[in-house]
Amino acid sequence: MATLGIVDEQLSSLMVAITIVIQLGNLTFVSDPSNDENSFIGTTDELAGLTDLMGFENPDMLQKSLITRTVVAGKDVYKVPLNPTDAKDNCDAFAKEIYQQIFDWLVRRINEATCAELNYADAADMAEGDEFGIVGLLDIFGFESFKVNRFEQLCINYTNEKLQQKYTHDVFQSVQDEYEFEGIELPNLHYEDNTDVVALIEGRMGLIAVLNEECVRPRGNDQAFVSKIKTLHKEMNCLIADRLHRPNEFGIRHYAGDVKYDANTFVQKNMDSVPNDLIECARACSNELISTELEAAAKAKAAAAAGGGGGRSSKKTAYTISTKFRQQLKSLMSSIEDTRTRYIRCIKPNKAKQAGVVNFVSSLEQLRCAGVVAAVSISRAAFPNRLSHDVACDRFACLMPENEVEKKELSERVKYFMNSLLSHMAKDGKDAFVCGKTRVYFLAGALEYLEAERLIALGKRAVVLQRFVRGFLTCKDYRTTKLASIRTQAFVRSSLARRSYNRLRHSAIMVACWARIVQARALLLSLKRHASSTVIQCFLRRVHAMQTLSRCVSSAVLLQRIARGSIQRPIFREMLAQAKEDAKIENQLKILQRKLAEAEKLRKEEQARRIEAEKRAAASGGAVVVTDDEALRTVSEGGEEKKTEDDDALIHESRE
Repeated sequence: MATLGIVDEQLSSLMVAITIVIQLGNLTFVSDPSNDENSFIGTTDELAGLTDLMGFENPDMLQKSLITRTVVAGKDVYKVPLNPTDAKDNCDAFAKEIYQQIFDWLVRRINEATCAELNYADAADMAEGDEFGIVGLLDIFGFESFKVNRFEQLCINYTNEKLQQKYTHDVFQSVQDEYEFEGIELPNLHYEDNTDVVALIEGRMGLIAVLNEECVRPRGNDQAFVSKIKTLHKEMNCLIADRLHRPNEFGIRHYAGDVKYDANTFVQKNMDSVPNDLIECARACSNELISTELEAAAKAKAAAAAGGGGGRSSKKTAYTISTKFRQQLKSLMSSIEDTRTRYIRCIKPNKAKQAGVVNFVSSLEQLRCAGVVAAVSISRAAFPNRLSHDVACDRFACLMPENEVEKKELSERVKYFMNSLLSHMAKDGKDAFVCGKTRVYFLAGALEYLEAERLIALGKRAVVLQRFVRGFLTCKDYRTTKLASIRTQAFVRSSLARRSYNRLRHSAIMVACWARIVQARALLLSLKRHASSTVIQCFLRRVHAMQTLSRCVSSAVLLQRIARGSIQRPIFREMLAQAKEDAKIENQLKILQRKLAEAEKLRKEEQARRIEAEKRAAASGGAVVVTDDEALRTVSEGGEEKKTEDDDALIHESRE
């Protein structure tokens, strides 16, 4: 999309428009219980989503446009409710219209992005009258014939009829141009033509005209359309009016085969009318692509209807589906007429699409339906066979004497050959061949006769060649047989000599074998004795080695034990002395701590007695009397305190 210039808002609008088309298909319509002729939208969630996509604040406008239709009668305007079927058709028509306008817009953008006039810098410098060339590829519709064929199949097969008519005309024209170039008079050619089928469809009172007339009539219907075409064209062989057909059925003999059409909904599908209510909804849509394109399409339809012709019916039928389709097909055929056309026919060899498998009946039917058989019939109608001058001379020179072959002019040589060889096949004063500027043309049977004579002449020459070849092969076989016999004799002699040599060789081998056996037996006995002595020696050496190893291991262990003891003993003594010192200090520390606890206990008891004495003194008169025992205890307490401080210092030093 970015290559085409569709980005940002335009790309977003395109995606939203496609989503709106899909969302319209999700709507379902159900009958109103109060009135079967009315309907309403049953899927409210889908309607709400569609309303958001189209940018409507209120879904009532969209819903009313889908389930009702505005009818204008003079100055009066009526709202006619639709039943569920008509409402669904109304919704589908709206979706198709949106999709068509989106598709047309996208095609225009692609053409603008790829056209030479807008994409080449020197396009404006082209000389007046010059135009850019066009290389176009047209993939045509395949011919369709189903169990039920409707309006779409008629349009598709109508297109195939027009293209087949162009193809047949091109083939006939190519044959005519070839004969004119060669300077040969073209006889009257009779070939299968489909002009009557094309006239039946697009003629003045053909199917399209009658269908448009039924669309204009107030009560036009499909059965009336079928009845009219059967009445108007009952003399035409290409129209099939079988009594077993239903009132709305008719058949057409197309170039590819007979097709029966069901005309049900032909009139409705041909009208191509989107109600004005839905057009107004599209104009009010927030999506710029939908609003712009549908409004432009509505104006174009109005302009086409206004300029449709002088009569009333021509104005009303100017923009039906069939008329628009015919105009587009006419424009396509005009474009094809202005170009050099090349045709490629594709054949499906089998329905299973397997490699290497060809269904001849199906392939032949496809060739016939594609017009290839008709093209071959046209090209073979006058002169079925043709050969270029040089090919004819090279191929049939064996039928003429050698002195007649070396003529100078190629065309004179060909004429002389053909006159000499085909003079007996002339009928009514007309030769069996016609010689043109570059080719020679043969009537039916002439080339076959020449080929048969050529085979006979070549057969005679082949006999001569075979004689020399057989002689050469016989000589070659004799030489081969002689050489083979010599080789056989040599092989027999060599076989006899080889057999005698083998007998002598076998005897010598037997004697040599017996001598080797005697030597081997003596060697075996010697090896057995040597092996036994080796086993005994091995056992003794192993016992001696094991004893030596045991003594070495014991000595090494003893040495290691002595060495480790000499290394660890001083360390152990030092650690033992340190442990004894630590234990001594620890014991002293415990003794000091015990004495300190006892002194503290005595101090607390003495303090308690002093406090008790002070209380008694205060109670007796305020004087404190200290006895000798108390003074002595105080002095003792001072000494204990000093001793306690000395013990604390000693403990601290021991800890450090």
